[in-house]
Amino acid sequence: MDEYRRLSDKIILAHEQACEEGKADAAALLLQALEVDLSSIGGAKEEHREAMEMLEAAFDRHEKLMSNQ
Repeated sequence: MDEYRRLSDKIILAHEQACEEGKADAAALLLQALEVDLSSIGGAKEEHREAMEMLEAAFDRHEKLMSNQ
């Protein structure tokens, strides 16, 4: 997990696990935590393409989980 040093990366991984396990409530809370973490970064910091792909995938996974409920 050394390659995932940022908190947002770890939250995305935890969200993925929650989705895989069908834990919609936990997944929703993790997505909220991700939004809080990303909004607290601030500044004109440019996101890396890989990070954006992981973020988009997290929201897609969450949508699929919620549609299966």
